[in-house]
Amino acid sequence: MYRLIDKETVERIKKMLEEEYEKAKDKLKDVEWKPLPEKARSRTYAIDGSQGKVRLSGVVIYTVSSFAFGNGPSYRLVYTNAMLYNQDISDQIIRLQMETLENKLGYFVGDKVDFVLMDGSLTGSLTRPPVYPESVRGIATVCRALGEKRLKAFVDEFLGKLEDHYAELENRLEREKRIYNGILADSCIDEYSHYTEALKGCVYGNDLSKFVEKAVEMGYDAEVVEDILRVVFKEEKLSKEDARNTIHVILSYLEYLYSLERLLDRDVVYVAKSFYSRKIARDVGLDIVDSSFLDAYLREVFGEESTGYISTTFKVRHEVPKVLKDFFPNVFETIKRGVSVAYVRAMKGGNIYMVQSNRRVDDMLGMLLWHESNGYFRPLQKSHEGVKIEKKRFDMELAVLINMLSKDFPEVRIFTKYGRSPLE
Repeated sequence: MYRLIDKETVERIKKMLEEEYEKAKDKLKDVEWKPLPEKARSRTYAIDGSQGKVRLSGVVIYTVSSFAFGNGPSYRLVYTNAMLYNQDISDQIIRLQMETLENKLGYFVGDKVDFVLMDGSLTGSLTRPPVYPESVRGIATVCRALGEKRLKAFVDEFLGKLEDHYAELENRLEREKRIYNGILADSCIDEYSHYTEALKGCVYGNDLSKFVEKAVEMGYDAEVVEDILRVVFKEEKLSKEDARNTIHVILSYLEYLYSLERLLDRDVVYVAKSFYSRKIARDVGLDIVDSSFLDAYLREVFGEESTGYISTTFKVRHEVPKVLKDFFPNVFETIKRGVSVAYVRAMKGGNIYMVQSNRRVDDMLGMLLWHESNGYFRPLQKSHEGVKIEKKRFDMELAVLINMLSKDFPEVRIFTKYGRSPLE
């Protein structure tokens, strides 16, 4: 048996942290740490999401879920699907669909309460596409291949389908409280096969024409420069399957943006349990996270980790493709305006949480604190407990699904045979 952490390692880490704390002490400045407002009676629904997935021989089988807990009956959206494994997009689509279900459920229950309580951050939701770069590249590719007019017609047509989809889900949710087909994009891909054909053979990615033009002005051969740039940017001509994947990515991205657009019609408060923002600390030249800086400040000024909050505004350093601007005004306006943010400690000695809202956080804080319990917010805790997909249960239901598939179609084992089970 050997140890992973020895005494020398402990001393090295301790010395590093002591040095960082001394730097923080030297650069402390006054911050407007305000007392918490009075609690204001309010009604809310808290939303959280979860996912379970397994990658087998050639297919990913996954379940995504969202759960709403609050002042009224609980609601749940669940979606289970399989896709042929694609390293570039599979995991990203699953993550995006989980957040889409969270946003949808938040919108549906938001008209029943004073505000919707979301786990995570609004800035994260607004900047999700950079984590999902294939969506933005796909939009640029379609715009070049089809032209802006046809792209807008494509978007408008799909958003019309989403509007009908929302109306159906909302009616069913009131009756059933739980729905198992909460995602539309996957079932619509074949309806847009004519766009797939139009994309086939196109070059995927960013528009390189401006780089080529500049190189020609400098005396270089256009064809040679273009070939080099395609290697650098890893751009290829789309096969039919690649074109279909591009349409799949775009539909998933549009469904996500539409869910966020609708959610922003409600009053929404986001709470992030863990975060690594450095806005306040960097203003004084420190490279530590804001929560650590605030703790150092409070210890020096008040001698304790006192309750209170500080509010500010975050700029959103991301732009949704401008061709979509008219379709998602709430999203674009929120990005342009910035997000209202507060760092909040609701219990002495407790954690500092980052609170964000599409409204002014100072105006929402009293209503949020109505639901505080031991420094956190009980509806969020309950929604997290309610949505968690247990691995044992997921594996059991997955085994039943695979057995049913194998019984009706034995050849399906070429897709479902191998997983990580020998290692677990």
